[in-house]
Amino acid sequence: MTSKTNRDITVGSKACNFLLNRYNKYKERGYADVVSRIFHGIPSKHAQVSYNNIEFCDNPTDSSHIEIQNVLHLGSYNYSGLNGHPDIIAAAKTALENFGTTTSGVRLLNGTSRLHIELEKKLAEFLRYDTVITYSSGFAANLAVFDTLCDANDVIFSDSLNHESIVKGIELSGARCEVFPHKDMAALAALLEKESPEIRKFIVTDGVFSMDGDLAPLPELCDLSEKYGCFLIVDDAHGTAAIGPNGRGTVAHFGLEDKVDIITGSLSKGLPGIGGFVACNDKTGIVLRTGSAPYIFSASIPPATAAGILKAVEILETSPEIAESLQYNAKFLRDSLRAADIDILDSETAVIPIVVRADEKAFMLAKRLHEKGVYANPVVFPAVKKGRARVRLNVSADLTQQELDFAVKTLIEETKAVLESTNAVAPAEMA
Repeated sequence: MTSKTNRDITVGSKACNFLLNRYNKYKERGYADVVSRIFHGIPSKHAQVSYNNIEFCDNPTDSSHIEIQNVLHLGSYNYSGLNGHPDIIAAAKTALENFGTTTSGVRLLNGTSRLHIELEKKLAEFLRYDTVITYSSGFAANLAVFDTLCDANDVIFSDSLNHESIVKGIELSGARCEVFPHKDMAALAALLEKESPEIRKFIVTDGVFSMDGDLAPLPELCDLSEKYGCFLIVDDAHGTAAIGPNGRGTVAHFGLEDKVDIITGSLSKGLPGIGGFVACNDKTGIVLRTGSAPYIFSASIPPATAAGILKAVEILETSPEIAESLQYNAKFLRDSLRAADIDILDSETAVIPIVVRADEKAFMLAKRLHEKGVYANPVVFPAVKKGRARVRLNVSADLTQQELDFAVKTLIEETKAVLESTNAVAPAEMA
């Protein structure tokens, strides 16, 4: 069935026209098919993937005739390697049979099951905070925190590389935002020095920076927050179940649970589900449960998902080797790539960027890797600055040494081939 109207809603929009022009440019050059590739099974470390010749194509391919490639998945947020774990699937199956596919409601009305209560209690114990509130996404969790807890009388100090959900949350709050250069503590101190002691102040940072893979300087941020009377918020989407003892996150990695006021995070990365969370003290939790729009007006996460995440946390609590294995795997990849003079910036986690600068080279590298049996994601402007395009790797705890060796060999060979090529345009040409 086709739409009854052919009106072009993009007319007159510079933003829409920019996106359409960029899409057409990439499609013409054969790179659109590596966007939103299609998975044909559990996206664990071994995955069956095809190019997306259905959504991003003038002449869509019949889904029965697509070419499926077996790949080593280095583009997954499955840091813990727990996605597909038989115990987690069994827990989710049991909950699916007992609770159905959805709560059919929001948490304040009819959207709370026993499993939601158990999950939030378990997460609070795991993270060492008074309470945890779950949301339909990590993005929603950040919107909830800033929209509910901050207002036009406040000032928020935000790292320049913070996630877009933080940026949008701050905008929604109406608070004044002061952006400081990435991890520049002297610049942040200078900004804080200018503010009145009377004004409410917040410092917010990613725990693990999602595009560069470096860690926030949390000890220094805690010192500044104490000196200038600021509340400190850490978005640990890429740290939860990925770093720290038993995967308890960046705050636990530094042992600063008593210094950081709020942790926000994801339930769909190291924890193999969907949704987001906020960890805080009891009083803040009451305000968020009774006043945050994403909690009041969005359906709760499915009970089966809650059961799966609950089982995953139980596994992490008793399996310190998962986090230890992830750190070994990530360090092995980082050290091997640096030894081959591959630019991975200052990555120190399981997020590893291979910087190739030109947007087209990022797409080219992702496509070459796909053909050689390695899945990795191209990341270009506006997700990163122009001229800073990259292929981003996300390492998993369950990779074997043989798989790591294969990954390193393939990554180095294909990266060098792309960087030495002359048929990709310079960054300025893609502006």
